[in-house]
Amino acid sequence: MRCSISSGQSQGSSPPKALLIDLDGTVLPPDDQPTTAVIKAIKAASQLMPVGVASGRVQHEVGHYARMFGLTGPQVADNGAALLDPVTGRPLTSHSLNRGDAEHVINALQPEAMRLLVCDEGRMVFDPAEISHWTISVVIAEFPTQAEARVWAGRMKSYPVNAVVSLGNKDDWYVNCTKSGVDKGTGARDFSRAVGVELADLMVIGDGWNDLPMFRIAGHAIAMQGAPDELLVLATTVVPAIENDGAAVAIDQYVLNA
Repeated sequence: MRCSISSGQSQGSSPPKALLIDLDGTVLPPDDQPTTAVIKAIKAASQLMPVGVASGRVQHEVGHYARMFGLTGPQVADNGAALLDPVTGRPLTSHSLNRGDAEHVINALQPEAMRLLVCDEGRMVFDPAEISHWTISVVIAEFPTQAEARVWAGRMKSYPVNAVVSLGNKDDWYVNCTKSGVDKGTGARDFSRAVGVELADLMVIGDGWNDLPMFRIAGHAIAMQGAPDELLVLATTVVPAIENDGAAVAIDQYVLNA
């Protein structure tokens, strides 16, 4: 069932010229299969303007979904730490952790997390002993509850890294650690520069805490219904939840009918 856009703050006066879309909870439901309506809307938008995914997921996963949506331009992966070419699978830009900082974070999180993932020079590593290049863009630690993830994100603030809590589409909780000062806002800036669009003309769609940095700088910020209050406060518009194809509704309204 498709729903109309719900009330929110006034939308920017000029139509957007580029679009960034979060994955989990925004266009990816628990089965990891975007609906036909969402895929169709994203593909249609990409015929009119630069469109990218902006996700806390690692590079090969972002590339996979970008190709599913028919996107060939820059994509934001690793919670903003990498700008990816989905055609070649290679990063266009990458903000890597200092090796010493990466080692400290990994040593602190590995004994406590349910699972630890490290993106080393674009390759996902499950066992830190197998890290070879130490060109690490993101360290992702999975925890069983939101409370534990928040505790560990707080503890990471004593390290020179950026640590943010994110919620996966299967209600799994993560702490994403990137270089200090690097977040989805960084990714949005890199994307905007790469496609030649001002941030004031960028539209972003998201639903989670890790989307806050790009909501703060984008001229058009679209929140999914049910998003955290911190995100809703920053949103220029609130659209229906993922179950009702809210991202497609937003694209239909502000991109395809703009």
